Amino acid sequence: MRCILGLSMLLMACSPVASTQANIEQPQLDELGQHLNVQYSVLSNIDDTACRVHIPKGDCFSSQMTLQSATSAIPATTSLFFSHIAPVRGFDTDSAITIEHINGDLHRLTFNESIAADTKVTVTLSAPFWHASRSDAMPNYYLTYPSLQPVIVASTTRVKEPGTHLLVNQHTDAWQNEAQYKRTASDAMPLMDSAFLAKQPTYTTKSTEWDNRVIPQVAERKDTGETVAVTGISVKGISVKDDVVNALSPALAQAAFFGLSQQDNGIPVNISFTPNTLVEGEYSLVVRDSRVDIKAKDAVAANYALLTLAQLYNKNRQTLPITSIHDKPRFAFRGMHLDIARHFPGKAAIASVLTQMFTYKLNKLHLHLSDDEGWRLAIDALPELTDIGAYRCHDLSEQTCLLPQLGSGPFKSAQGNGFLTQQDYIDILQMAHQRGIEVIPSLDMPGHARAAIVSMNARYQRFMKAGNSAEANKYMLVDKQDTTRYESVQFYRDNTINPCLDSTYTFIDTIMGAVKALHDKANVPLEYFHVGADETAGAWVESPVCKAKGQQADTILPTFVTRVQEIAQKHNIAIGGWSDGMEKAAKTLDNTKAYTNVWHLLAAGGKNTVSHFAEANIPVVLSFPDVLYFDFPYQSNPLEPGYYWGSRATSTHKVFSLMPEHLPLHSQEWTTRMGENYTSNDRVNTSSVVGIQGQLWSEVTVNQDAVEYMVFPRLLALAERAWYEAPWQKKAPVLVKDGSLQQNRDQDFHAFEHALLTQHAPALVQQNINVRVPMPAAKIAGGMLTMQVKAGLIGEYQIADGDWIEYIKPVSIENADNVKVRARLQGTQKTSRQVLL
Repeated sequence: MRCILGLSMLLMACSPVASTQANIEQPQLDELGQHLNVQYSVLSNIDDTACRVHIPKGDCFSSQMTLQSATSAIPATTSLFFSHIAPVRGFDTDSAITIEHINGDLHRLTFNESIAADTKVTVTLSAPFWHASRSDAMPNYYLTYPSLQPVIVASTTRVKEPGTHLLVNQHTDAWQNEAQYKRTASDAMPLMDSAFLAKQPTYTTKSTEWDNRVIPQVAERKDTGETVAVTGISVKGISVKDDVVNALSPALAQAAFFGLSQQDNGIPVNISFTPNTLVEGEYSLVVRDSRVDIKAKDAVAANYALLTLAQLYNKNRQTLPITSIHDKPRFAFRGMHLDIARHFPGKAAIASVLTQMFTYKLNKLHLHLSDDEGWRLAIDALPELTDIGAYRCHDLSEQTCLLPQLGSGPFKSAQGNGFLTQQDYIDILQMAHQRGIEVIPSLDMPGHARAAIVSMNARYQRFMKAGNSAEANKYMLVDKQDTTRYESVQFYRDNTINPCLDSTYTFIDTIMGAVKALHDKANVPLEYFHVGADETAGAWVESPVCKAKGQQADTILPTFVTRVQEIAQKHNIAIGGWSDGMEKAAKTLDNTKAYTNVWHLLAAGGKNTVSHFAEANIPVVLSFPDVLYFDFPYQSNPLEPGYYWGSRATSTHKVFSLMPEHLPLHSQEWTTRMGENYTSNDRVNTSSVVGIQGQLWSEVTVNQDAVEYMVFPRLLALAERAWYEAPWQKKAPVLVKDGSLQQNRDQDFHAFEHALLTQHAPALVQQNINVRVPMPAAKIAGGMLTMQVKAGLIGEYQIADGDWIEYIKPVSIENADNVKVRARLQGTQKTSRQVLL
């Protein structure tokens, strides 16, 4: 039986009539959920013969789902709900089933006839694009039956993976062949497995210059070559001592993880402030044989000085180098974006990222609080935003929650649901402010706004039932008569606010006022509000409200952005936005009260977008997906989690290599997302670049462990580039011409990586951070296992599920079929992902 979805993707073209329903009770459905075995595997991303029947144009792939219940029959009219990131456009099967794409990634498979126990149902699915990674497949399929409570299928739940501590699918196969892990036949990205790593050059000697290497590197440093014995530090100041110590408590707390603690008999640290002569973050640090002198712009800069001092400390020898340091930041905007909307990881995860941002001198937290899949900040005036918009559950009417997405399953109690209370948000603001970090709240609109739209629709229904139409319409975000058919990049048909409605701006004004009130309550200024303004193509074309106001589809977005800026200015707030929407509004924006994140792929002309904003004199924060999206995999390997539409391999080294002032030079080393070379001319205007920002989107980061794995250690390389411009970067155009850029850069990176693995990663582990440990280079050849690990790591191997053994020298292997390897961070029990050779 071959079935093709129509354009609406709502109903299958060949839905057979359901057979007579045999009623079952809840215990029977519960048992079916426990014993239904679901297996999902990609058949081919490369051979499009099967999927081309259903998808005539564009890339497509075919996958296979098998269902089998060994102990009980599957009753007719039972439905199996599942998330499939790429919407199923058609399927082939010999069973009497239908499949519907409901919205976003949610699908429903309905059994139209009873399936006998121990009968295998096999379905071949056709979908656009590709599934080339284990993390593409979503968990928590669930069963429904009329009048019964939904039941999660146990075989589709996630389990914790050893080493990474990540939750991974157990119902998917291993992505072992090229047709599964390559995206197309022309995909040139190599498989970065242990054998690939074994072929890569590595450093074998350590320079004495690497001792006490600071991250981020300091601007100027002059060592005498001598050291002073130190057991701790004693902070003093020119003002009231208690006030100084309290202001410096964040740095003192972090210094302890590097072995340097506050002690009454420690070496005296004298701190003075010179606010009128230094720039933000600037300080000087002089270590003498009897004291430490710090001069700083303010308390934040003094904290930075103490964080540098902590890294200089050799806790094994209990010494500090006698040195003189002068330091200040490269960029004023040193940012990290954290999406807590797709999955809500909890307040502790935000605090974890904030703490390390401070430790490594980043100063802007772009907190993404709303998107299609969730609204994560309580707003008193509009309780539906969190009562409904903060939860996903099985309510197809969406009167109590949003539709399940991203494998969230049917229950409100699921991981990834939840929100920040107002007190939570105030706590975060105050924590960040004490550490010199500005929180930039982001509430995405007009696109990526489905959570808000659904919440306000439920509010509308509530007031209409009460007979209060004026209140019902006060915050409506969509034109109910709009017949426009569109599909967002995440395959929603209803996720875009209508900018032609006056009620849209009432909503925005209310939200901005509420957020500003929280900042006022926290005594922390709200300087910037990020409006998003991205990915709205196709909406509003048939909106009667827009037509009545004479607004053309191509002018609606820039008009919207400009009007939102006017609302922000009423609240004395400036705005930020993503480059696609901000670029359209550039001519009408007040460029003194706005900035933009350029997220156009560098390999696809992103430098030109930077130039456009420079010409409009609008400040730019570089946010290129090629290198600054930390939701992308570290390596091109199907077992490394992450989306990969912009980059399949964003290693710490790649982040470290970013040259903000010399963007065209990256075309000589980096590739497109498919591993192909690209060209770039030398013309780019970076005069309005004010900083760089790392991004973590959270489609596959379901909890705090996942957030930390994807962010650390890449955040440290981000901090290095945001704070410090290395000599090889300043000389890059010359070094490229003489062929020594890579050599100069790699020497610097080896020092950075040595400090990272021997000093900083262990400090992160001490703080219970789930830092990613790089997997080892290993291979079996000629019956011998050989391994290579970096300084600070220990190689370990396991044969036939036996004990883990430390690798010392090549090992003879009789049976190579069941050998695993891993790397362990020295002095800890934290390991890399286990790799089956």
